[in-house]
Amino acid sequence: MNADEFDAYLAACTQALGDKQAQLVATQGDFSSLSWKLDATLQTVSFSDAAGERLRFRITALGTYAAAQETWKWAWANTKLPTSARDSAAVLKGLQAVTDYACFIDDEAFAADEGMAWEMAAAGVAYLRADGCFRARNRDTWLFIALHRD
Repeated sequence: MNADEFDAYLAACTQALGDKQAQLVATQGDFSSLSWKLDATLQTVSFSDAAGERLRFRITALGTYAAAQETWKWAWANTKLPTSARDSAAVLKGLQAVTDYACFIDDEAFAADEGMAWEMAAAGVAYLRADGCFRARNRDTWLFIALHRD
């Protein structure tokens, strides 16, 4: 892909993610205000309210966005994540073959603003054919995860 094709690809992935997010809200309700909990291996996320668990999704970790440093790091390259999460995220390296862009196989954190983090996440969601995305916050770092309905 040339630069224009790559930009168009990311724009299409971002639009598709927006559509998927809207579909999730339409079918599952707005769960953005619910409490969330990731399991220890980063294989599921559950959303709860005062009455208990309302939703559960299988997940694939996509990557982390460090707001203070403005960097993105792919989940498969992040040694702070559980091995199982890194292993399941390794398939995302296939985005390099789709786009011819090395950013998808870069094992170091690279400069990214929040918009670019969402674009990387959107590309991951599209590649995985996931149902949506959630970002879990831990201080100034966001873990982007692909949501899979069973």
